[in-house]
Order: sequence, then structure tokens, then C-alpha cells
Amino acid sequence: MNLRRLSPGDWATWRELRLGALAGDPGAFGPALSAEQGYDEARWREVLHPRWGVKVVAEAPEPVGLVAAIPQEDQGDVLYLYSMWVKPLFRGRGIGEALVAEVVAWAREHRWPRVQLRVLSDNVPARRLYERLGFTGDGEVMDLAVS
Repeated sequence: MNLRRLSPGDWATWRELRLGALAGDPGAFGPALSAEQGYDEARWREVLHPRWGVKVVAEAPEPVGLVAAIPQEDQGDVLYLYSMWVKPLFRGRGIGEALVAEVVAWAREHRWPRVQLRVLSDNVPARRLYERLGFTGDGEVMDLAVS
């Protein structure tokens, strides 16, 4: 498996995997599918601009997972991790852990003091994954101090 940080030139890869994630797990991502299906190439490229944080895909060798993180504008010192998803046939192989670890590494490189995410309280597998990586929190919000 290979992890790759994306740039605007990778828009088609991100679009395909992101729309697949939204369609495959609509309960996890809410109404985003209908909105993002309407994005044109320019909008997909903008989503991948470095000012909007980092987008990472896992490839084995085709894209099988993704994660994104974006600066949380209203909290200043928080990088917000979102959209962590792995294709069902590739789950349980450490890909999700590797994707999240890559975001944490990017946060360290860019001196973000904290990474935050939201996960439903009843999503036990995801909570365990985040806890293994050092995230803490009792409710839906989990935090990791980045050192």
C-alpha cells in the first residue's frame, strides 16, 4: 500500500474516490453526495488547493481509501480531520490507521498544535482506531495534541 498526498492535478482521482465514499456510506457523510456530484473540474481542483489543508489517498495499487484535513477557521489552532474512508474490501488491513497517521504527520510538518475530528459515539471501530493513535474524547469530538 502507498499513501499519496494530492495536489490540484489529482482532482479526478479525488473526485472518483470521494464520490464513491459518499455513495457507499451515505449515513456517515450526510447530504454531501448530491452537492459534490455537481462540482465541476475547477471546483474539484480548488478543493485540493494546499490552502485547504491536505487530502491523502491510499493506493493498493488502485485508490482504496481517503482522508482529508482542513484548518478549522473558527478555532485558529485546530486542523480538522474529516472524510476518513476505506473501501469495504480493504478494511481491517491498517489502511485507516495509516491514513490518519499521515494527516498527523502533515500536521506536525506544518506546526498545527492540535488535530480534531468528529465521530459518532456508536461507531466503535472508528473510535478504537482514533484512540490507538492517541485521540481522546468522550463525546463525538476527539482531539489529539500534536507535538
